[in-house]
Amino acid sequence: MGKKDQTVINTVIANYMGGNYSDEEIALLTSWLEESKDNQKHFNEMKRVWEASETFPVSTEKALGKVMKRIESKNNGITLWGFWQKAAAILFIPLLLSVLYVAIHRGSKSSESGFSYKNVEAAFGSISTMELPDGSKVWLNAGSSLKYPEKFSKNERSVFLVGEAYFEVQSDPESPFVVNTSGFSVKATGTRFNVMAYQNSLIHSVTLAEGKVAVLNLNPAKKNGVVTVLLPNQHLTYNAQSGNSSIQTEEIYKHIAWKDGKLVFRNDLISEVARKISLQYNVDIEIQGDKILSYRFRATFENEPLNELLRLLKMSSPIDFREVSPQLLPDSTFTRRKIIIFSTEF
Repeated sequence: MGKKDQTVINTVIANYMGGNYSDEEIALLTSWLEESKDNQKHFNEMKRVWEASETFPVSTEKALGKVMKRIESKNNGITLWGFWQKAAAILFIPLLLSVLYVAIHRGSKSSESGFSYKNVEAAFGSISTMELPDGSKVWLNAGSSLKYPEKFSKNERSVFLVGEAYFEVQSDPESPFVVNTSGFSVKATGTRFNVMAYQNSLIHSVTLAEGKVAVLNLNPAKKNGVVTVLLPNQHLTYNAQSGNSSIQTEEIYKHIAWKDGKLVFRNDLISEVARKISLQYNVDIEIQGDKILSYRFRATFENEPLNELLRLLKMSSPIDFREVSPQLLPDSTFTRRKIIIFSTEF
């Protein structure tokens, strides 16, 4: 690939990560990723730079200065070619960040093109609701964020989710509604569904309440395309690392009850119980002992105080719990409330 072609693909990747891309760019990116493993490696490197970067733009002079300092302090017979290899590797990062910065800046300022974005966050222990520009409704679960344009394009309504959200999408067959996450996308025209894709979890899920949705694989290590098409009352679990998925047809309300302020468990492992309690009550849950990991629970809670909920769980199984007092941190803040759950069986 020539320098001109490489610049084009870098710009396309930057637009994709900045949420400012066209259907033609997605097609180009998909085709390029499938060409070679080197392309996939390059994409992953750009993604890591994107995720690690907090301040834009980066000074190339400062970067070069760091390279020179390192080489001078570790000059053990290094060749001129070796020097330029190291310098190029370091200078590539600020150059790339500059490209990404331009893409973000253009996306955030270009309101006339529909690329001015809003970002809504739901703090831990809370749920946020909103209405999107097309009239679609969204419930955003605790610890989640949703990025969406102030005005959708004519051909596609794309949003970007980190965490969990429930969508009631206004029907528009001419403009599909797409929920993008770090590992997959969900495409619909008008339907009700739930998407869970927290950053600290490998297991993500999609639950369909009404209509039909297509789940698309965006893992660059896998061939991009449709993973599956879901029908009502189907729940898909997706491993964001391996790309493997499975589907269950079941009572789905337990997966979406959180939007109504309820915790519903139906033969769920204690790890899932702890995850939901942690989100809804803004508390850290630690499970001690391997034996307790096989415990399952069936219960429904609504507006229960945390101590009462834990007491009821304790009554239904051989477990107990204790609370760890918040610790004062060096910055004068306190750690989150923490609950340790353990087995009482011997």
